[in-house]
Amino acid sequence: MRSSSDTASRLTAVDEPSIAAHARTHFTSYCHLVGTCMMGEDDAAVVDSQLRVRGLAGLRVADASVIPSIPSGNTNATVYAIAERAAELLRGA
Repeated sequence: MRSSSDTASRLTAVDEPSIAAHARTHFTSYCHLVGTCMMGEDDAAVVDSQLRVRGLAGLRVADASVIPSIPSGNTNATVYAIAERAAELLRGA
């Protein structure tokens, strides 16, 4: 978590509900959500290698949700590659 400002010096609450409320107000998390429509060959995969949703004709997914696991770096370049692949697939290349 990263602080949006110097909040520790302004924290006067000592009870747990007040501390939790303070944290919700002053802190935010930074993450890259992936895998909600995981691509793969196993039964848990939602999307195949052609970005098609299994069991639903005419629907493809082309975003970070198809990445099966969190990459070690920013997801931006990976999503660009997925988008390029989706464009190729839609053009029939």
